[in-house]
Amino acid sequence: MTRPSDIKPREGDLPGSKFSDFEIGAELPETRFTITPDIIAEYARSVESDPRGIEVDGRRAALPSVLFVYLMSVFYRRYPPAQGGIMAGNVLRSFSPIWADEETEVVGTGRVEDKFTKKGRNYIKYSAVFHRADNGMKIAEAVNTSTFPN
Repeated sequence: MTRPSDIKPREGDLPGSKFSDFEIGAELPETRFTITPDIIAEYARSVESDPRGIEVDGRRAALPSVLFVYLMSVFYRRYPPAQGGIMAGNVLRSFSPIWADEETEVVGTGRVEDKFTKKGRNYIKYSAVFHRADNGMKIAEAVNTSTFPN
């Protein structure tokens, strides 16, 4: 079982990335983690959903949004967090389920898509793709836009 805090650097652990550090097109290093039935149930309870997950093709599956708690760790592998970052928007496209009764090793990779300043705020937009480690099947794609103070 991999908790997000096991793989995501904390603000202040390393010098935080500055807006000038972010490179459009930069690849984000591979991030591996294991989602277990316990993580699936804990996440579902935290968002006031059924801890057994949702039904997909007669089986119980994790809420696809369980991947959001790992999303920033993909980004932070290359760019350590700066104090005061705020998620401004997320999009998730789900392709295949994470089964609620199995341990699933996931591989996340990503790319910086854009950086821009709007109304005096600095924004970074990046994408992440999550695959099953055992067979390479795509689980989901996410796009995150966050604002950072510097």
